[in-house]
Amino acid sequence: MSLRVRPIQYTAHTEDWFALITALGGERVRDDGDWQLFAVAGGGVAIHGLPDGDPAVGRTELRFVVADLDGALRAVTPGLIELGLTARVTAEDFGRFARVSAADGQHVYLDEDSDLLGRVAGSASGDLAPAEVLPLWYTKDVPGGARVLTALGLSARIRSDSGEWVDLSAPGGGLLAVHGDARTGAVLSFEHPDVRALAERVGDAGIVADVVDESYGLSLRIANPDSPDDLRTRIWVNQTQEDLYGYQRLG
Repeated sequence: MSLRVRPIQYTAHTEDWFALITALGGERVRDDGDWQLFAVAGGGVAIHGLPDGDPAVGRTELRFVVADLDGALRAVTPGLIELGLTARVTAEDFGRFARVSAADGQHVYLDEDSDLLGRVAGSASGDLAPAEVLPLWYTKDVPGGARVLTALGLSARIRSDSGEWVDLSAPGGGLLAVHGDARTGAVLSFEHPDVRALAERVGDAGIVADVVDESYGLSLRIANPDSPDDLRTRIWVNQTQEDLYGYQRLG
């Protein structure tokens, strides 16, 4: 099963998001105006344009793509049943998808879509590698969120000793992290092996970004196209973690 991470970001500023994802090394593989699809290092990102003022602007959905939804559901259903969960299939004009509703209320989707099949971003901007997508699932129940993702076929990669963070890799590409928080929600973020070099490329594109050095490593904070002046909504790009003090590498 080639499950691949491909979140959807809803926005009123599609072109600004196009510039941002491109600066991160993403390559656009589909452009339908209000629907744009990008390949990144292993996963993908979809940008869905909405009118300014739409309540969904700024929302991130945790979604995966599979070429064969029925085959994917046969593979994941036993694990979901063990967790007391089911995948509900819906057919729309744009295609079929399955929704899994976790115990904390978070929805995770599997979309039947082959647009990203065989598509991985190269190093279009010099020798700098593209960023990898790493959406975050905020929840009070980090182990529970990780169990849902494991049932869907992801493999745990790094876990904090505190239990407040675990990130997982999808077999078809891309990462997804479960992060402890009082609220349940999802945000778009990324990972890159050299955020200082990436910051230069983002800055050259005219996008506001700052490198921050914290105890767990470097991160790049990028102005959100839908709320550029709000520091709370900055897009994070974490540097690939090498210092594992306080963390465990699981795979």
